Amino acid sequence: MLANTFMRAPGEAVGTFALECAVDELAEQLEIDPIELRIRNEPDRDPTSGLPFSSRHIVEAYRSGAERFGWSERNARPGARREGEWLIGLGCATATYPYYRMPGGAARITLTKDGHATVEVAAHEMGMGTATTQTMVTAERLGLPMEQVTLAYGDSSLPGLVLAGGSQQTASIGAAVIAAQRALVTELLKLAGNHSPLAGLEPDEVGGRDGGLCKLGEPERCESYASILARARRDAVSAQASASQPLEMQHWSMHSFGAMFCEARVNAVTGEARVGRFLGSFDCGRILNPKTAASQFRGGIIMGLGLALMEETQFDERNGRIMNPSLAEYHVPVHMDVPKIDVIWTDIPDPHARMGAHGVGEIGITGVGAAIANAIHNATGKRIRDLPITLDKLL
Repeated sequence: MLANTFMRAPGEAVGTFALECAVDELAEQLEIDPIELRIRNEPDRDPTSGLPFSSRHIVEAYRSGAERFGWSERNARPGARREGEWLIGLGCATATYPYYRMPGGAARITLTKDGHATVEVAAHEMGMGTATTQTMVTAERLGLPMEQVTLAYGDSSLPGLVLAGGSQQTASIGAAVIAAQRALVTELLKLAGNHSPLAGLEPDEVGGRDGGLCKLGEPERCESYASILARARRDAVSAQASASQPLEMQHWSMHSFGAMFCEARVNAVTGEARVGRFLGSFDCGRILNPKTAASQFRGGIIMGLGLALMEETQFDERNGRIMNPSLAEYHVPVHMDVPKIDVIWTDIPDPHARMGAHGVGEIGITGVGAAIANAIHNATGKRIRDLPITLDKLL
């Protein structure tokens, strides 16, 4: 009978628990601060593939996170800090999740004479902010206000085929939107003709601005979309294109990174473990939508709390029956279990990624289990290697 595993960041969510706990144990044996040990061993290239990193600023994430979290107050001696019955410890761990951009993305953009753009793509929204983020991306590239952009999705008759998974949907749709926007600009320049301020310009020489196209570096050479379509006697113009192949992953090692910090409290009498506060410091390239990204980070961390402290499928060994099949018996974090969660990020664009952004959907859960386990060890001196960390393992 297989034990329960994971549903977010498969492989990384549990793999980082083993790896990052081992790094913490090594730091203790060497009598080196856990963050300092990680910084001393920061690689120049991907140790597995040998490829150069496209963008890696985990050291900056660790340093900014440590300062904000108050890591300097940590006592390296386990069990040194106590408040009444509660033993308090601090722990950290590195989070990582690979960058993906799957092929198959395509989009169609239709621009009307009143300056309204409709983007059509065969993708779906599960609450992660895809519609909002892609509306922002399209508005920025076309030089339109967000209220002038509509995103149509959730219909298989629309262009493209984009999976919502692997933290890659934003990159895949964004690459398709970029391709469709370039195709649309090509059509608009053809319609503009020789009497336009844009005459003779190539698509790469212009950009969207103030409801029209302008030459890059020469904003006075500009014409509105309404003017271009009116001269061409068109009510609308439409263009469709497919995203380029994701060749960037063949030339670069591309990942989202995070530095996770946890303050854990363990009751010396009952063995109850609580997370007092948590901070995630992330390096995920350019953050396209701070509000939805912060929500993704926090949601992943909360799921990591469940992985570390309570979630466990229990089987009846006699017949394989699941003994806790509902949320009445299978415990997940509720409001009283969730501490103050702080999230920060470097916001340094990756020059080799579309839109400069990496995925944020799954990075939040990775490293959380290890950060909590390392904090509990710092609080109690007990090293727990089996999740979840329940009170019977701490008594």
